[in-house]
Amino acid sequence: MSSSFEGSEIFEAPPEKIFALINNFESYKDFLPGCLESSRLADDEEGCVMGRLVFSLLNKTYAFESNNQTNGQEISITQSKGPFLDFYALWTLEAINENQTKVKFETKFTLPFVLKIIATQSMIDNIGHKFINAFANQLLK
Repeated sequence: MSSSFEGSEIFEAPPEKIFALINNFESYKDFLPGCLESSRLADDEEGCVMGRLVFSLLNKTYAFESNNQTNGQEISITQSKGPFLDFYALWTLEAINENQTKVKFETKFTLPFVLKIIATQSMIDNIGHKFINAFANQLLK
């Protein structure tokens, strides 16, 4: 059974700056909760950015490699290696004015049985909102 999260917020930045932050894997370890390591991998095609993140959750580390594909005002994310049985996410950006952007983040994923037992919907929602807020706050620095 799949789990999902959807959230949106107004970011105090233009879309270009937000796209740059989302695709800047190297900086994730500096602001994303639970992220211990982050690196950009070799890009394999035009418009596709690949990265690797290592997270700590409940005293265990999980490595997650993804492909970020930018298309217009969206970035779609798929897992290439990692703890999920399947994973898909989508960032959608809509400029409000030159310094404000409506940002929507949605994801759908299937966790392995061991993680599914402990990952309640409220926990998933809490982590999702923390991630969105971390990106919004990083843009203000």
